[in-house]
Amino acid sequence: LLYTIKFELMKMTILGVCALLASALVLQAAAADDLVLDNNQFFIYNKNWHKARLRQWGPQWRDYGTYEHEVADNQLWKFEPHPNMEGCYYIINEAYPRYRFADSKQNGLVLIKGAYNNNQLFKVVPSGDNDDFYYIYSCVLKKDRITKKGVKNKEVGRYGGSVYNDNQLWKLVPRFTADLYTDTIFHYDNRQGSKEITQEISVTTGVVKTTEGSVRSTTTYKASMEASIAGSKASSEFTQQLEASFTSSSQSSWSKTETIGFTIPAGKNFKVMQHKASFNGVMPQDSCTLMTSIKIFESDSETFNDPDDFVI
Repeated sequence: LLYTIKFELMKMTILGVCALLASALVLQAAAADDLVLDNNQFFIYNKNWHKARLRQWGPQWRDYGTYEHEVADNQLWKFEPHPNMEGCYYIINEAYPRYRFADSKQNGLVLIKGAYNNNQLFKVVPSGDNDDFYYIYSCVLKKDRITKKGVKNKEVGRYGGSVYNDNQLWKLVPRFTADLYTDTIFHYDNRQGSKEITQEISVTTGVVKTTEGSVRSTTTYKASMEASIAGSKASSEFTQQLEASFTSSSQSSWSKTETIGFTIPAGKNFKVMQHKASFNGVMPQDSCTLMTSIKIFESDSETFNDPDDFVI
């Protein structure tokens, strides 16, 4: 009887540990899933040297390292997914788009251009501590991970040993964070009026930069914006407007403004609302606002019904 009780207790303990491990794996997977990697761009910060970001400063094999001062687009890295190897990415610099990180037994971690091959592929793996830091592993030399070996900017390379520490952990900060909202662009309360009123207002749709400064590549700029709103409410509407706005490389053509006339009926509370997205860039010159569709609301009272769930 005593043996049976001990055995049952042992079974319960093992099952409990398995349940905890399963929960931890689910949390770890969720942490990875929350990060939209495909064709997104990131500033990549080291955990141990928390201000140090990966940077490329030239076209040579070893022209990479870290930098701790002002942000610039040569510290911005695109994660381009491989079409067949799920979870594996080419890591490409914004300022040097022909170059990719590569890891080989002979040369270690280098920058390379030319033909694409699998030693240029990397995967992002959560630290396991639910702390938003990741190991960046080679998809071929599966133990190798990118590490910052010391305080100097050039002390970055690969490590494939058994010791795991904060030097090998990186935080991926997206190029953009996005705030989606519904803005009231016109409001007129004509509930006390006995006549209809006609008003004209200017309506802008498209992308408007909120700060001065040029964009090196509209392709990566747009892709990073799309990644920052992926999965959010009305994301398809915003994505369609982005596609339409960036058909031209000229910033002056990214948006259009037109005058629209509205008739406010007598006895009605009337407003026009518009979907907008504020894209806040780590680099201030990136920041912009995207404006999309509008909708008219009419009411007999102070409040408005929203049966189509238009308001974000």
